[in-house]
Amino acid sequence: MDNQEQEYDFLPYVFTENIYYIDGVKSEWEIEASANQEPTNQVSQNQATETKTLKQEIQEIKSKNSDLQSEKVISKSNQENSDIDFSYFGKNRKNFLILIKETEQENLKETDSKLLTGILAAGQLSLNDVAIVNMAKTKATFLDMYKKLKPTSVVSFGVDTKNLGVPHEFELYKPTKIKAITWIIAHNFVALHSDKTKKLGLWTALKELECYVS
Repeated sequence: MDNQEQEYDFLPYVFTENIYYIDGVKSEWEIEASANQEPTNQVSQNQATETKTLKQEIQEIKSKNSDLQSEKVISKSNQENSDIDFSYFGKNRKNFLILIKETEQENLKETDSKLLTGILAAGQLSLNDVAIVNMAKTKATFLDMYKKLKPTSVVSFGVDTKNLGVPHEFELYKPTKIKAITWIIAHNFVALHSDKTKKLGLWTALKELECYVS
């Protein structure tokens, strides 16, 4: 028997009816506070559940956005790595690629076309034997053009070959063979029109091509 029970031992001598000892009797405010505590805990649990659910939703949205971003990056990467289509003039019967840079129109100007036609005619060729690509109107690389046209001869009129992905250092009017392709680098048509020496240099270089019959 503890001390608290001993304190109430005298009660049977005062009261004739049965007496019961109740431990920890709560006051009205304690009972009320206790009654109100359960809803509070329930609200707290609900808030925790809602917060958890909200965090899950945010995480799902972030995950979806991340997946979409990854798809965009992959799509963009595939587009960058895909072959670039381009147009050309001629029928490419001799797998003879001619590169020009004409900013004002799609193909050769009339005066330039006459000059090129005369140069080709001297080697028994026509515009049907070549493929003319205007590099001012496309972003195609030489690899793109090679896949489509399979050239064995390339003549560049004032086009920087490094921009085509060809890092080789070329000498003007000196035929240079790289693997199975013979390259000739010439001045642009403006320079050729007014300089017979440059025309002669081009004609001399062209005579070394297998498709050019002098």
